[in-house]
Amino acid sequence: MSTHKGMIVIVSIAMGMMSALLGGCASTVVGGAGGNTSKTLKVTIPGEPMTIDPNKSIETNGAAVISQISEGIYRRNADNKIVPGVVEKIVKPTENGTKYTFTIKKDAKWQNGDPVTSQDFVTSMQRNADPATKSQATTDTQYIQNFAAVNSGKMDKSQLGIHAENSRTFSIKLSRPVPYMNYEFVSYRPLNTAAIKKFGSKYGSSADTTVANGAYMIKGWTGSNDSWHYVKNPHYWDAKDVKISNIDVQVAKDDNTAQNLFNSGTVQVTSINGQYVKANANNKSEVVTKNGRNNYIYFNSKRPTTANENFRKAVSMVIDRKALADNVLQDGSTASTNIVPKDYAKDPTNGKDFIDEVGDQAPTDVNKAKDYWTKAQKEIGKDKVSIDFLVDDTDTEKKVAEYVQGAVEKNLKGVTVNIVSVPHGTHVSRDFTTDFDITTVGWGPDYPDAQNFLDGMQSQNSINFSKTKDDQYDALMAKVNDTNKYSAAQRFEFEKQADKRLMSIAAVAPTFQTAQAHLVNKDVGGLKWDTLSGASGQLQYAYWK
Repeated sequence: MSTHKGMIVIVSIAMGMMSALLGGCASTVVGGAGGNTSKTLKVTIPGEPMTIDPNKSIETNGAAVISQISEGIYRRNADNKIVPGVVEKIVKPTENGTKYTFTIKKDAKWQNGDPVTSQDFVTSMQRNADPATKSQATTDTQYIQNFAAVNSGKMDKSQLGIHAENSRTFSIKLSRPVPYMNYEFVSYRPLNTAAIKKFGSKYGSSADTTVANGAYMIKGWTGSNDSWHYVKNPHYWDAKDVKISNIDVQVAKDDNTAQNLFNSGTVQVTSINGQYVKANANNKSEVVTKNGRNNYIYFNSKRPTTANENFRKAVSMVIDRKALADNVLQDGSTASTNIVPKDYAKDPTNGKDFIDEVGDQAPTDVNKAKDYWTKAQKEIGKDKVSIDFLVDDTDTEKKVAEYVQGAVEKNLKGVTVNIVSVPHGTHVSRDFTTDFDITTVGWGPDYPDAQNFLDGMQSQNSINFSKTKDDQYDALMAKVNDTNKYSAAQRFEFEKQADKRLMSIAAVAPTFQTAQAHLVNKDVGGLKWDTLSGASGQLQYAYWK
């Protein structure tokens, strides 16, 4: 789910990918790499954003919109490499790797032509930390000095480790060295201070309450409608390199609709999942990219059945993840045996993959699963239990739920699984209030470190929806976080220990690691995806061939 983080993104499995478009009239503006580019690009997105407030967005649809209209300290270029965004250059930290000092570009401006100032970054970071904001999107900003004290209300927000030295220079002080901080700075986005004063908590709830500093401005989004527009921001500092001036966006919640829109020529870029990926395997328009997003099942630790470790192990062990990926999803996704994805985190001493070193931490073993269920029945005091499985109302999540339902009910006699399929926004809200028995969760990465996935299950983390609390796990993660004391190699060993502890108690049941599949019209160039890129891609790099 991504948030930001990949966009912590919580979201639906189908989240696997996004991007959508709708039809629209041709633009009169020309801009492109060559040929006639005086037309509107039309794309799709798999769901409506809950908010486009960078301080609050915690799901992938919101993150997809924010990435088009907002630019942070750093950005990812057309080749998905980290480069300066709003600031002049990539900077090296001082004070033992804890202080970063940035200078904002002279021509960095908001859509109304006002300059982006240091105060806009201070406004954004302080607002994110302020408990009055009630932000759940704090995973990226937790490293700032005094964040925890400010966020808990023990310290005034003015004490947060960000300071404006003048109108264009500001500094960020961290509580400890963070080796992957350059990745996080992509998500450190300014907020127009005047707009925050004007709109307050309603900022980002519609196009009219949002001020862009990125390549595009958003128009026509009321906060609840299923289509809107991106219009080139004439004041964006790199506007000359934005080749497509108008983009129409349309929500397409199911793959059949997305494919039909593409095949009819109504849209030029869309995402597809499941059988549609397999059906388009020989289609030159299909682009499939392995993704770092991992998906799993969370168990509510506050309810007797799902709090039982033997029950959790039983559920996890009846899931044949390879069959789920290869036979049910059929979209290029692969079996996931861990909360951490494969081909993502590397051992700093030998370059080996994290998953290869920890081994299969979520094996399929139906006979052992039955034994665990027998033990759970005695501990719970019931021979029969009924649990609700909360999922998105998308094709992919429904398929996953139906597969898990079938595997559990077939092999664990006495367990009934009721599928509860709801709109994505409702799913996210219920996750944050732990209003489920079991729920699907997807997490997309922001930086190539196992900590990015392990953090979420610490007892105090806001995305620990299951409210799992394991003292041994928390203690190991505290060592992972102590970059002042431990080296990269030591941290990696602690990460492996923490991972094995988490998986040994079946705190989560992994399901699959996604692949992004898009249909891209042959006349459109410039869109590239990688394991860290957002599902929708960076539309500012698109051009008409």
